[in-house]
Amino acid sequence: MLSIRTRLVLSAAALAIVSFPQDAHAGKYDLDLTRLGSDAQGNITKDDNEFRSLSSELGTVVALQPMDPADSLGLSGFAVSADVTLNTISNTERFWTEPTGGSADGVVPTVQLMGRKGLWPGLEIGGGATHVFDSSMWAMGGYGKFALHEGFHHLPIPSIAVRGSFSRLLGAKDFNLTTASVGASLSHVFGLGKTFSLTPYAGYEALFVVSRSQVLDSTPACDEFPDNFNEDQCAPTMGSSEFVYKNSGAIVRHRPYLGVRVIFSVIRLGVEAMFVPAGSSTGTVDGQTVTDGSGLQQQYTFSVGLDF
Repeated sequence: MLSIRTRLVLSAAALAIVSFPQDAHAGKYDLDLTRLGSDAQGNITKDDNEFRSLSSELGTVVALQPMDPADSLGLSGFAVSADVTLNTISNTERFWTEPTGGSADGVVPTVQLMGRKGLWPGLEIGGGATHVFDSSMWAMGGYGKFALHEGFHHLPIPSIAVRGSFSRLLGAKDFNLTTASVGASLSHVFGLGKTFSLTPYAGYEALFVVSRSQVLDSTPACDEFPDNFNEDQCAPTMGSSEFVYKNSGAIVRHRPYLGVRVIFSVIRLGVEAMFVPAGSSTGTVDGQTVTDGSGLQQQYTFSVGLDF
C-alpha cells in the first residue's frame, strides 16, 4: 500500500502533467527570429538592439522564481510545488510584435514546477522546469541556497540566505538563451499553533542573460538549387540571405521581490511579487555598442505545493 504522502506527491505530479496544453501548433508566444531580422521582401533588416531587448525580457520571464524564504528545509526536508506567474512584457514594441506576428499579449502566463531538498543544516538544492503557456518554450534549471543565519524563530531576528540559480531555454526556434542569477533574502517565521506557520520574506537577485541565434534565412521560401529555383521568390534579395544575431555579452537585470509563504500541516501556499526595472546594460557586436531597451517588468506568482 502506498503511504498518504506518496499518494499526495503522485497526485500533484499527475495533475501538473495533464494540465499542460498538448497541441503541437505554434502559439502566440512562439518566436520567429527571421521576421525580426528581415522584411516581407526578404531584405535583411536585423537590429542587434532589438534582439538584446527581446532576450532581456524573455530571460526575465523564464528565469527561475525564488518562491521560498531564507530558511532551509533542513537535513530531512523535501518540498514540491507548482507556481503560476503572470509576467508583463513590452508587447507593443517591435522586438515582440515582429517575432510573434503581433499576437503577444501584455501579460505572459508561465508555470514553474519545482522540487527542493535539504542536504545539510542550512544547505538546500532544487530543480525544475518553467513552461510559457501558449508556446512550445520550456526552461530547465536548478538552484542552490545556503542559509547563513536561521532558526531564531522565537526572537525578532531574521533568517539570512544567499542563493544562486541557472536555467536553459528549450523549444524556442533558432533561439539560444541561458540565464543565471545570484542573490540574497531575509525572512522570519511566525508560528501559529503546531501545524500552521506564516513566513514573510524579501530579497534581491541579479539576473544575467546570455543569448544568441542560430543561422537564420531571410528567404525561407526560396529554394536556390538550380532544378527548383524560383525567380519570383528569390529575385528580391541581393547577396547572401543568411544572417545571425551574435552574443552581445551578458544582459543584467535587477530583480527585487517580496512574498509570503503559508504552511498548514504539509500544504504550502505562497504569493510573491517581483519588480524588474527597465534594462539599461550595454554590450558589443562587431565593435558596435548594443543597448538593452527592455521595459519595466512585473511578475506576480501564486504557489501551491507540499512540504515534508
